[in-house]
Amino acid sequence: MNFSEKNECLNCGASLTTDFCGNCGQKKAQRISISLLLKIMQQGIIEFKSPFLVTFLGLFTNPGRVYREYLDGRRATYFNPIRYSFWLITIALFVAAYFQTSIINLDTFIKETNTKSIPVSALELEDILSSSVIYITFIHAFVCALFLKLFFRKEKYSISEWYIPCLLNFSQIFIVAIGLIFIGYYGSIKGQIFYSVCSTLYFIWGLSHLFEKRTWLTYLKVFAAGVSSFILFSMVFGILVFFTLGVKEGFNTEHTSEIEKPATTLPIQN
Repeated sequence: MNFSEKNECLNCGASLTTDFCGNCGQKKAQRISISLLLKIMQQGIIEFKSPFLVTFLGLFTNPGRVYREYLDGRRATYFNPIRYSFWLITIALFVAAYFQTSIINLDTFIKETNTKSIPVSALELEDILSSSVIYITFIHAFVCALFLKLFFRKEKYSISEWYIPCLLNFSQIFIVAIGLIFIGYYGSIKGQIFYSVCSTLYFIWGLSHLFEKRTWLTYLKVFAAGVSSFILFSMVFGILVFFTLGVKEGFNTEHTSEIEKPATTLPIQN
């Protein structure tokens, strides 16, 4: 195939008027030579300007700027925030599973006397929460966006726009969880306290720096929005989970009693 004679994009079929497709953004295709192969390898391995790496490093060094630039229209520079959050949380779950650790470990806060002393409902609750971490994070981010919009009513951002920095903030902190899992401290009380402190400070720092002009009141309102969203979300989610466990336990008890009920014997007629 002679790529130079092609006047349409070989990725989406749109007509080409420049070296880049105006429909999908792909550069005009050319034969893969040695030099192009090396360039592709370099871009795939050590491309420091890739959207994923720019987002990853930016959320460590200056998360407020990442939030602000993405919301203000600089989208191609950064990775898709929904996909980024999903992948990062998924990686954390894989790491936790590999090291046989639960992302939400209730055993840390239960007196470790005997495994049998831990209530069954607590173990079931841990399984439900651990398997629902992605959903919990995505929903909690929405609740937090509601409170941020409430506390910052005069700002230009809508609830859906507030949702993006909340989700990126909640997912980025999973890096701390991954690090604690690697060194074996995530399941300890000290590890959980350290993780909670890091989460709180990172949330206040990141969301407050979304504003280029900020005062002590900005930090206070961000903190209040975070605490309010956490309390409301925990209450509603906790009620739903315990209601589900109660219904499940009642069903299991009733089902077990039906199985164990002795069968009535009919009188033998001569």
